[in-house]
Amino acid sequence: MNTLKRFLPWIVLFFILLICVPFLVQNGNTGAAKLIGFIVVAGVAIALSVWRQQTKKLMEKKARIALNANDRFWLERHIPFYKRLNRSDRIVFEDRIGLFLAEVHVTEVDKPVADKESCLYVASSAVYAYWGLPFWNYGNLREVLVYPDDYNNEKVISDAGYIQGQVHHGGMMNNTMILSLTALKEGFSDHNDGQNVGVHEFAHLLDKVDGQIDGFPAGMDSDNRKIWARVVANEMEKIRNGNSDINPYALKNEAEFFAVLVEMYRENPEELSRKHHLLFQVLDDYFNDNKANKN
Repeated sequence: MNTLKRFLPWIVLFFILLICVPFLVQNGNTGAAKLIGFIVVAGVAIALSVWRQQTKKLMEKKARIALNANDRFWLERHIPFYKRLNRSDRIVFEDRIGLFLAEVHVTEVDKPVADKESCLYVASSAVYAYWGLPFWNYGNLREVLVYPDDYNNEKVISDAGYIQGQVHHGGMMNNTMILSLTALKEGFSDHNDGQNVGVHEFAHLLDKVDGQIDGFPAGMDSDNRKIWARVVANEMEKIRNGNSDINPYALKNEAEFFAVLVEMYRENPEELSRKHHLLFQVLDDYFNDNKANKN
């Protein structure tokens, strides 16, 4: 559709020129008519060629990166969620990792090429966070920048660093996510603590798909949005009063609340369901409304 809009002015111009041809012939300007006819034919041929190339590029899917036996063995050892999947779901998980790594560049700070392990941690976070949804594209994300450890506001790694990940909204880094490798590994250590920085940041990305990071993920239906807004407000008040076990970081804003809850939903769904059933139910409806991941 966007490609057609770009060519629409040229289509109009060619149409106007073609209309001019019979009038020129009728008035005896056959030379001008032939010249315009040639220009139109040549222009249409060039435009169709360019249109075909651009459309082809848009329709082409990048080939998934195939995982080998060592990669699958690594996933089983380091990604608890993958280990719990049945055989058919493991194939889907691996396939989506391959697609993610084909489309999103993983860069490790101070390394010419990112380690395979780091790439698998990042891709696993992405697939894990989106699991159950009928889509698995990551918006305008083009690069994940991996720091070896936590960093500060100046993007400098230090003992005092406390930032483990960031999703940028606007500006020069709009297409970039930053993750701490130390935090990534800790998130998949299977401590059952309800925390996973990779899932947290990809939850922000899911929130961002609709153009704003506001605590409402793309595709949540209007009924669940109303329920979600109400229960989030109630739970945030409980956190303020010390009557909730949810991470107080969720109080920062509604977007952080959503990301924290997605972490809990992914890492410890049984406990979330038992202690905060309505919050769990809205998330479970959202992530499992369509079972298209069983393909």
